[in-house]
Amino acid sequence: MSCHSAPNGPPWAGGYAIETRFGTFYGPNLTPSSDGLAGWTAEDLRRALRDGRSPEGHAYWPAFPYASYTHLTDADIGDLWAFLATLPPALQADQPHARKGVATLPGAVAAWRLVGFHDRGPLPSPSDAGELWTRGQYLVEAVAHCGECHSPRSAVGAVQSRRALAGNDQPPAPAPNITPGALPWDAGDWTHFLASGMTPDGDVTGGEMYRVIRDGTSRLSEDDRAAMATYLRSVRPRGEPAASDEEEEEEAW
Repeated sequence: MSCHSAPNGPPWAGGYAIETRFGTFYGPNLTPSSDGLAGWTAEDLRRALRDGRSPEGHAYWPAFPYASYTHLTDADIGDLWAFLATLPPALQADQPHARKGVATLPGAVAAWRLVGFHDRGPLPSPSDAGELWTRGQYLVEAVAHCGECHSPRSAVGAVQSRRALAGNDQPPAPAPNITPGALPWDAGDWTHFLASGMTPDGDVTGGEMYRVIRDGTSRLSEDDRAAMATYLRSVRPRGEPAASDEEEEEEAW
């Protein structure tokens, strides 16, 4: 909802601007109208989330975080499709992206996909695993896609997987390092923050994270927030990047 609802516009009807160093990208209309998903099928949604491609086969720009959504289960994608069909239709045409820099070059999306989109397919089903950690991994990496904002990126915008969740100082907004080495929160600190947006020292989050809390994690169950806390407290602590990490990213590109 956050990325698909413009300020003062119809909910889910698109138009929200996502500022990046590769330009400004606008969330599309997700309502079942002629300007939105009226002509789509359930398979079209699955292809978009799992493979990052439109019904016509065109690759989407990675401002749409399909590198994370690819890990959603088929059951959850089906449930998302059923939910989107219930939204009130809104006639609001999609706004064209305003790309800049390397994003204007021919083949830019194809190049990004070679570097930043190799790990595809669903994570282990949380309903089958029955473990708090596995459920948390699924929520953090696929559903909430925390690493899309909280991980540093290479020169071409690929997430630096070896430094996942170690912070990012690029637009749309700086996102801090949330690994245990930099953020020594306990489980209660995390669950309270994900529900209310309030940090252990009494500060309240703002900006993009406020929208994530308001439209996302505050609507989860307590059990799901506890699962996210369990996973976030278990990831490898990461501080400043090592030279080997930077060299690996350059070699990959």
